[in-house]
Amino acid sequence: MYINYKYFLSFATSVVLLSGCGGGGSTSDSDTSTQDELTTTTTPTDNSSDSSSKKVELNNEYDVVPLSDDKYHIEIKGRKNLYLILTNSENDLKSIDISHNAPLYGGDAKRFKLSTPHLIDRKVPLFVTRFNSEKHNFHTTKNDNEATKKLVVTKSLKSVGDKHTFKVEQDDGSVESTDTTLKSKVTVDTKYGEKTLLVWVSDDSFEDSCTKSKCITQDMVDELQKHFLQDGKDNDIYDWDTSIYGQEWSQKAHDKYPSELIDASDEINILFTDIGNDDSPNGGVMGYFYSKDNFKRSSEPNSNEMIMFYVDSVMFANDEGDGFWQKEMYSTLAHEFQHMIHFYQKAVLRDAYDDTWINELLSEATEDLVATKLEHTGPRNVDYTDGSAGDSDNINGRYTYFNDDNDITISNWKGSYANYGNVNAFGAFLTRNYGGAKVLHDILQNDKEHEDAIEYATGKKFTTLLQEWGEAVILSSIENPEDLPTYNFGDFKDVYYDGVTYNLGSINFFNYNPTPYFYTIDDGTDLYVEPQSNKYYLIGENLTGDIDLSLDIPRGLKVLLVSKEAGE
Repeated sequence: MYINYKYFLSFATSVVLLSGCGGGGSTSDSDTSTQDELTTTTTPTDNSSDSSSKKVELNNEYDVVPLSDDKYHIEIKGRKNLYLILTNSENDLKSIDISHNAPLYGGDAKRFKLSTPHLIDRKVPLFVTRFNSEKHNFHTTKNDNEATKKLVVTKSLKSVGDKHTFKVEQDDGSVESTDTTLKSKVTVDTKYGEKTLLVWVSDDSFEDSCTKSKCITQDMVDELQKHFLQDGKDNDIYDWDTSIYGQEWSQKAHDKYPSELIDASDEINILFTDIGNDDSPNGGVMGYFYSKDNFKRSSEPNSNEMIMFYVDSVMFANDEGDGFWQKEMYSTLAHEFQHMIHFYQKAVLRDAYDDTWINELLSEATEDLVATKLEHTGPRNVDYTDGSAGDSDNINGRYTYFNDDNDITISNWKGSYANYGNVNAFGAFLTRNYGGAKVLHDILQNDKEHEDAIEYATGKKFTTLLQEWGEAVILSSIENPEDLPTYNFGDFKDVYYDGVTYNLGSINFFNYNPTPYFYTIDDGTDLYVEPQSNKYYLIGENLTGDIDLSLDIPRGLKVLLVSKEAGE
């Protein structure tokens, strides 16, 4: 749905040197002696002489060190910001006790949180999310005459100007009818044969008969049609999405479950209507795919028996913002098209189920991949011509919401802004470090379920991926950290798949407002880490000298120490 180890350490003795991954060489005290902002020097406590403490030297521009013991004596060369990534890939809550002699860092600017966290995002009707997320128990009817009858795909006989009445469900469970007119029909030869796009507009939303605050015109219809399906290769949403995920529907669906699923007409329908009847040009439900329309009415009485999308007419007709709302709609269609394909490829063909968060991750990552093709700012909220991580104090896009709630359970889908921000950030990590569009294809095109599908696609354990994700977030302020996962290449990273080039822009989470949220010793020494999540902990900023760190790490919790030069 849419809304706006490479590390190996051996402790052979009671005191050893731990070398983390790093780059840029060590930094001497003299290199940063002129800094006077948040300058802090730490001194050893009595614990520093404890023979049970493990010694860690932080010499490089950045270091990543796995921690598994109780006590550490950390020696800092230069001035560093020190962080802990607490990773819980298990299914129960973990508690960890942390104490250290690093003084509190100055100020609380980086602990600002949005005033309305965990908002339920009204860009997706709840009934749609629930239905699309169900694991459908399809019934085969092999003894039914219909099951053995091979149907011939029926090409559309509809013509522009034809009338049709659609059923549209509402939040209160009611079903309303809307009278529409076919305003565009185009048939294009694709890699999956001829496909026909039909664009319908509710009569109360179109030109002279419009009763809404913003009205659809024929030019708008034509532009949407062109963006979704047109002649040529690698020039529309249909090509970009199907090149990654495969086709959206075929006669195999009906042949497999003839008593429940509609046959194939090689049509995709788009319905322009005022979703929710809210007449809102700048907020609300942007659009959605509702898989109940893939069913026959004998199974789902409110089915429109079409492969189709619902899109909001009033928002698309909003001519403010230099085409912003139109580009948002195109991005929405790319997002929703993944959901459409997902239902067919995973639920129908493979009888497998992907958790909602994985389905949404793929759609969010799709928006990221096609942003430059749509000439849109996309989830990064950076100009589509700019491959860098953009300017600081970026207050829009998906990553403000990720930064604000970056420690929630990624698999616990509630439809909140934080949920979308988290799956988007994780999907952006996967595409930038595990093969671009190919990793998305591989997550979908298998019969694995839950995080097993992601492990299959990446070849990595989910725990490792969560840890690497945390590293990439903290090091996103550094361009191309050597031999470490990253979001930030300093420019676009081009990825190729199935004959299509996708441009992935750089991301620096510290460029967003709010910046990533870190817990500190202020929050108490006993911290709880949610299942399947990272919790980000700040030991201190602009530190130098020696620090003693004590941990009480429970079974099943992984801890990484990350340092980077102050100011990065």
